Amino acid sequence: MSSARSLLPFWHSKTVKNTLGGPAFLWLLIISALGTLQALWTVRSAVFDFPRTLKDARVEDLSAFHRASEMSNAGSAADVYDPELFRDGLSERLSDLIFLNPPHALPLFHVFSWMDFATLKIIVLGMTLIALFAIPRLAGFNLAVSALFAASVGTVQILLRLNLSIFIITLIVFALVHAKQRPILAGLSLAVATIKPQYGLLVPFFLVSIGAWRCIGWATLGTLVLTGLSLALYGPDVLLSYMSSFTTPLYQAYALTALEWDTSLRSFLGRMHVDMGLRAALVFAAIILGVICTLRLPSRLPYELRIGFVLLLSTIVAPSFLYYSWPLFAAGVLFVARSMPDWPMELQFLAGITWMQPFVYVLLLSIWPSTLGTHATLVFLLVAAVPAGLFLLVRYRQPRHTQLPLAAPEAAHSRA
Repeated sequence: MSSARSLLPFWHSKTVKNTLGGPAFLWLLIISALGTLQALWTVRSAVFDFPRTLKDARVEDLSAFHRASEMSNAGSAADVYDPELFRDGLSERLSDLIFLNPPHALPLFHVFSWMDFATLKIIVLGMTLIALFAIPRLAGFNLAVSALFAASVGTVQILLRLNLSIFIITLIVFALVHAKQRPILAGLSLAVATIKPQYGLLVPFFLVSIGAWRCIGWATLGTLVLTGLSLALYGPDVLLSYMSSFTTPLYQAYALTALEWDTSLRSFLGRMHVDMGLRAALVFAAIILGVICTLRLPSRLPYELRIGFVLLLSTIVAPSFLYYSWPLFAAGVLFVARSMPDWPMELQFLAGITWMQPFVYVLLLSIWPSTLGTHATLVFLLVAAVPAGLFLLVRYRQPRHTQLPLAAPEAAHSRA
């Protein structure tokens, strides 16, 4: 026990209650982190494999972004949305990759193909680790909590897939924290985040609810500049190709597929064999409900508490929510914990068990893979239950007002 106290400054029970939900929640996070680190050790050869070319790359989403950069720099930007042409430069192990990001993402990927794949992967791995630590720091937690967060939030999937989701989530969190104090930086962060828009569907409505008009303006301007830059660099054909890609059989098949590592409402309904039309209607209804909840968050609630609920609601309404997206959920929990640090034991177990589900997925993948679809279905229900439980807690307990380290939106003077 003494060693635990020396390693974790927040170990003492009083300190635990002032930082996280309570000791049971903390223990579950520690178990998740230790299990995740052990799983990372077993796949270290894949994480630290640095092939110089795409032909030798493993299954990494980073390969898709490098390939898109390669094609756009070669004057074939419109062809990135043609699956056959796009996959032509990839290895057989990457034969299922498709490019789904909007055209205004291409200028941001422009420099990727200027370097070999190994160099790009090293840079992205380093930036990923920084982003994993940055999210809890933005929520005002110390380095010990940040390390626990970085080691337990779907880290295996994040480092294996090297999807850019972790950066998009970090930008969204940064923007929400700084929306009023630093509207230019916050708005431009959101402009970049629009290259993966599924995580930020509720963000504009939250910004409207707090009157962050300058942030909205800069986000709009930044997105228009990126869009104009993509049209100037690659021509209007890239936008037409992107729009037409939604009608292709491949995209329709992708939209219908309920992936076993996708815990979104869309995939949940797919596993329930809900008709595609009804599925789309229910997802749209969930988004509308999320918008209403976001707009009706009481202004009397602490700012960080409102951020937490927006992030948690975003995990429910996101059209796609894979395990490498888990920092979005975990960030929401942390922001709520800033104002509501002492939770009932039942809620501690609910939040802690939900937090550790990416590790449970890795465990089931190795010992009981036939259960992964059922597991993803249960995970969605857990993800939906956590904000409901936290909302009930707020109804019956008075949240505390804390000062976020980098922003106090209602009191701060606006600056870049």
